[in-house]
Amino acid sequence: MKEALSLEKAPALIAFFSAGVLAISITYDFGYLTYLGLSFSETPTTLADHIRSSLVWIPSTIIMIFGMLALELLNRRIEQGMTEEELIKTSPTPKLTAWFRDSPKYPIMAFALFIPVSPFIGIDLPLQAWMFGLVVLWTMLHNFFFNHERILHRTTKLFYLASRWVPAVIIFVSFLGAIAAEKVPDGKRYVFEMGENKKTVVLARSYDKYYLVWNTEAQAVEFLSASSVTAFYPLSEPKANKSSKSDSEKRAAS
Repeated sequence: MKEALSLEKAPALIAFFSAGVLAISITYDFGYLTYLGLSFSETPTTLADHIRSSLVWIPSTIIMIFGMLALELLNRRIEQGMTEEELIKTSPTPKLTAWFRDSPKYPIMAFALFIPVSPFIGIDLPLQAWMFGLVVLWTMLHNFFFNHERILHRTTKLFYLASRWVPAVIIFVSFLGAIAAEKVPDGKRYVFEMGENKKTVVLARSYDKYYLVWNTEAQAVEFLSASSVTAFYPLSEPKANKSSKSDSEKRAAS
């Protein structure tokens, strides 16, 4: 009976998972394109393109989740599986232990409050700092919004969890896309052949009907139609030039 119920729920779970992956991919692409000064109205992306972008963020996300899980399991092993209250009660100095375990949150909260102030005092923080700080700041605001027993009593657990984690995930994933876009100008250069013309650019993204590239000369993004591109390959120095250089260096040394 239980197996039959689980099989019946399988299509719904697959649909929910697929919708979640698509939503996260769109959020990732939003951050990516926004950092490059583009929007969805300017880029002819399709649903297939957004699903394909999941191949970019899923591997790094899996590695990150695995690392966090490994740290959590290691921490539980060190603490011998005891809860926070048990650790404090069994400590020879309960007050000091409680303060010590609670103390890391204060500098993190101070940093999160500093994030929106930093542009006004001329401090340019990296995107990673903004991502971490805004996620923490939203968590602080959420704690403030629900910091009342009556509000918690009238709020369903599903709404509470969704309102807490969905915005945090949106902030995190969109900044992941922006961080990836930040690395585009320094990316690997490719030679695109379009008939008799050749163009050396940085390949940013490969979509279904076009290529999003970074023109190093114009310092701007360009769209190359996939139908007009006959071939593209990484820019590399010919082996003949390398061998001639090594020969000339040996002659100069001798």
